[in-house]
Amino acid sequence: MEQTVTQSNLEKQLEQQKTNYLSPKDYVAYILSGTGDKNWESFSGSNSDFFNRTMLGADAVTLSTASVICTFADTFDNAISGPILDRTRTRWGRVRPYLILTLPLWFISVAVPWLLPGGLTQGMILAIFAVINYIGSIGNSFYTPAYSALLYNLTPNVQERNRLIATDTYVDLLGVWLPSLFPFFVDFLPMSIPRRNIYTVAAFIFIVMVIVFRTYGFFALRERVPLSSRQEMNSVSVWKSLRQVASCRPMWVLLLKNFFAVGKAVGARIQNDFWLNCFGKISYGTLAGLFTGLPSYFVLPLAPKLTNKFGLRNLASGSYLVCGISYFIMYLVGYAPTSSTFINVAWVTVALTAAGSLNSIQRYCSTAMTGDLYDYVEWKTGIRNEGIISATMGYINLISNQVANMVSGGLITLLKIRSVYSTTGQLIRQTDPKMLRNIWIVFALCPAIGRTMKGIVLRFFNVHGKVREQMMADLAVSRAARVIDTGNEENIN
Repeated sequence: MEQTVTQSNLEKQLEQQKTNYLSPKDYVAYILSGTGDKNWESFSGSNSDFFNRTMLGADAVTLSTASVICTFADTFDNAISGPILDRTRTRWGRVRPYLILTLPLWFISVAVPWLLPGGLTQGMILAIFAVINYIGSIGNSFYTPAYSALLYNLTPNVQERNRLIATDTYVDLLGVWLPSLFPFFVDFLPMSIPRRNIYTVAAFIFIVMVIVFRTYGFFALRERVPLSSRQEMNSVSVWKSLRQVASCRPMWVLLLKNFFAVGKAVGARIQNDFWLNCFGKISYGTLAGLFTGLPSYFVLPLAPKLTNKFGLRNLASGSYLVCGISYFIMYLVGYAPTSSTFINVAWVTVALTAAGSLNSIQRYCSTAMTGDLYDYVEWKTGIRNEGIISATMGYINLISNQVANMVSGGLITLLKIRSVYSTTGQLIRQTDPKMLRNIWIVFALCPAIGRTMKGIVLRFFNVHGKVREQMMADLAVSRAARVIDTGNEENIN
């Protein structure tokens, strides 16, 4: 369907790129909508694998195999989720409904492991985890790209969007502190309480948070960016959309960057093993975390200004390279350079603080670059294909996560890294020097390699400088041909 761009429409669209649409309520609603998931991801990322291996008795290879099986089975729903999302039109918006429609599947997948009895065979554990992982992956195939796309549909003003990203990232620094307190409960609650019970109760507290905040986000948010009509979407076949997305250079750069997250993921998988066995208490990790996050409070507010000065790509690439070099230095010095446990813990804390000083900048840049990617595809094709892009990226990221699982599972098995959970329900520190050195290799060197490679890869992200300026000017013209509703009614195309 041919569209005519009038001068008034063009002026309106140019003005919409500068007008602020988000009220304080909108900021709060978006931030809260993801707060539960971010707390859960923080808790689960630090504790699920440790719980499954140490208390459930699952072998690291068994868990990795179950994840790999799920990835292959997940191919179909990932393939269809993108086109379905792009073509969804409801009275509640295009992507908002998926915030709550996917909750039942997510709940089953995350709740079951914490309720399984001990003493299961590895074959039974493999079968159970393969099934529940796949159930969860179906929900995530729709939820993850929907929630990702939601951010970029709340406002047509890119500067306002970046402020929302920076605000959301800053609040994350305050909003995900609850999981960091958990190790204190493990170390200091009465020994009469089995440690497994402490893990299970904490898990369900964070699960309930996800359900409450996703539901709130569904009712409180709305989408404002003009979408292609059903007729326009139908005029472009799914196959053509897939081919256009597949040839998108910025997407593949971000995918390759995300792949190298395998380095940090492998290190994070054994962090409880590190603090327990190398220093004697899991809660030392919490104490370190109180300091490692401090630089983010000071550098993150500078992110929008640094973006304007250096460009988003340069800021992102430089922050990853600084982080990678810091991890390399930390690895070379070692976790126990002196005979004093206090000094050694202080040293690791300082080293982790340096290595993580720009983490919030990295999160901000990654989210903002994804927005530039969506705009780039719209610029090149005339159609917003966030669903297909997000689903494609989500699936490739899922594969990279499985690589992380396989690598970490293989390393844990090969290097004989293990923590002991006694029959009395307590954790027992291991002191084998060889195993402790192996834990340090995984904990420090893997993130060093991963972060450095991310910085190198991002140099090839081409939505930068004059290309980006031309893109935004051309988008103003193309969007001016569409009707955009920024009033109180839902934007339905």
